Amino acid sequence: MNEVISISQQKSSVRLHKAWPISIAILLLALLTACSATGPTTNEIASAPATEAEAVPAEESAAKPTAPPAEEATNTPEPLPTDTSVSVEPPTNTPEPAPTQTPTVPTDTPMPPTDTPMPPTPVPPTDTPVAPTNTPEPTPEPLFYNLPPTTLLYASGLYASPNRDDLIVPVLVPEGVTVFIMGRNATQTHLRVVWNTGVGWVPVSFTDYNGERNRLAALPIFEREPPACAVPLATQFGLNSTWASDLNQRIAVIADLFRATYGDFPRSSLVLSVNGFIVEESRREIVEKGQFSLKDVVFSLPQNLQPGDVLGYRLDTDSDEPLTFMATIFSVPGNCQWDID
Repeated sequence: MNEVISISQQKSSVRLHKAWPISIAILLLALLTACSATGPTTNEIASAPATEAEAVPAEESAAKPTAPPAEEATNTPEPLPTDTSVSVEPPTNTPEPAPTQTPTVPTDTPMPPTDTPMPPTPVPPTDTPVAPTNTPEPTPEPLFYNLPPTTLLYASGLYASPNRDDLIVPVLVPEGVTVFIMGRNATQTHLRVVWNTGVGWVPVSFTDYNGERNRLAALPIFEREPPACAVPLATQFGLNSTWASDLNQRIAVIADLFRATYGDFPRSSLVLSVNGFIVEESRREIVEKGQFSLKDVVFSLPQNLQPGDVLGYRLDTDSDEPLTFMATIFSVPGNCQWDID
């Protein structure tokens, strides 16, 4: 291949060398012809516009021999020999066009909501004062009973029995408070008193009856006070209260029923119920005409309560007067001596 190219270059060089003398001769002939012609005067040269080539008179051009045409028109360069032994192929590693990323239309077409919007619920204005849920209940106004009063010299609890330290409620009656006396025990150590709507026992030594023998002697005596062997189980307030036993046990109930006024009260009775059934043997007639229809009355059942038995109360009366009811339930063991029948 290189030899072919070299031979071709040599041939081109020879042709160029042959053409140069002919070209030079033509140029010299043109110069001589221009010089022999009569040229314009100096004024003509100054006035006439310059032209790129002067026309040659027809006579002179006819007299002088015409130079043969240059070989440039006929000396066409020969084409290079084609080497068929080697085929030049275009490069095969033409970079492929980058893949066109056609944007994908999302297929999740948003659907209109199927739930029909409900009209907003009217909300009361937020500036309406709302009572806080943890507001303590106000202390009830002191109640006055048609009973002898006494003032506590020391703070004391209301005990379920004069022979035990169990309280009916875990609250102490403050010092200096007036309570009302329902009666005393036989040994004159405790007074049974009412404070608001709670009934219990307080030591005589905690009251202004301490050392007042004559005053103590004039008080009613509760002969059936609970003995120390009777165990308080619960104190309930309200005739709709119920209590469930968790043992096979004998029970006794001390009940107090009173009202805000005193005077005549229609004949009525209170009876215990077990599992919703009335126990007639426990019925007690209400014969009091004062504020206290029942005062320290002991109720009992002919049989023991079984685990799961539910104790309740029922008042049979024609009166619609609001009444206050309190009952303390005791468990009475078999060897406990308490006259409750």
